[in-house]
Amino acid sequence: MKYIVGTLLLISLSTAHAAGPRVSLYHLTGGVYVAEDSEYAKVNCVVYVGPESVTVVGAMWTPEAAGALHAEIRKLTGKPVVEVINTDYNPEYAGGNAYWKSIGAKIISTKLTYDLLKKEWVNVGDFIRKYYPDYPRVPLVLPTETYPGDFTLQDGCVRAFYLGPSHTPDDIFVYFPEEKVLYAGSILKEHLGNMAFADVAEYRKTLGKLKQLNLDIRTIISGHWSAVHGPDLIDRYLKMLEEY
Repeated sequence: MKYIVGTLLLISLSTAHAAGPRVSLYHLTGGVYVAEDSEYAKVNCVVYVGPESVTVVGAMWTPEAAGALHAEIRKLTGKPVVEVINTDYNPEYAGGNAYWKSIGAKIISTKLTYDLLKKEWVNVGDFIRKYYPDYPRVPLVLPTETYPGDFTLQDGCVRAFYLGPSHTPDDIFVYFPEEKVLYAGSILKEHLGNMAFADVAEYRKTLGKLKQLNLDIRTIISGHWSAVHGPDLIDRYLKMLEEY
């Protein structure tokens, strides 16, 4: 497998990290909360607090980080975490699966993500350890529920959809229609970042499909670097891809 890593990602990955998870959780709008973990390359995930239960979008880097996030969630609400979405097969979004499964939460993904986790988990872990030698060999815990494509949770308040290859072959978007928030994971961010698994031509097509949906987007949450952005991030990222 050939890896082409952007300079900015290399800088981010090679920065020394603190001992243990550094997880924070803060309210964005409505039922949407942003979870940030700075232990390795900073990852931003989402916690959605619904009427009766909690949905976590992005499982975090490790089971320890997932446990730290759960502790923060319990400070906010006594509602149970019933489901966790793996938005792609990379460790920052699936490394915490073992913890979430241990508390009885469903681990949810597309079938494509399930298949890539099963095939590539060891390889992507080795890739991370090139820059973080102490990133643990986290055991693979596969999703317990898969969908062939789009799916909705929380009575339609959480909508996940796949539009095609982007940052990886399997990345999905998660949209919160009541809050007008789009979680873009590693697909949209303030820097181009890691292009190791990206097909640039398909990436641009995927973002074109996103624009054609005409979603009412007030805020975009990125999976890396700064978490919160305006909807103009889509065009800014398209420009970065054109210049790549």
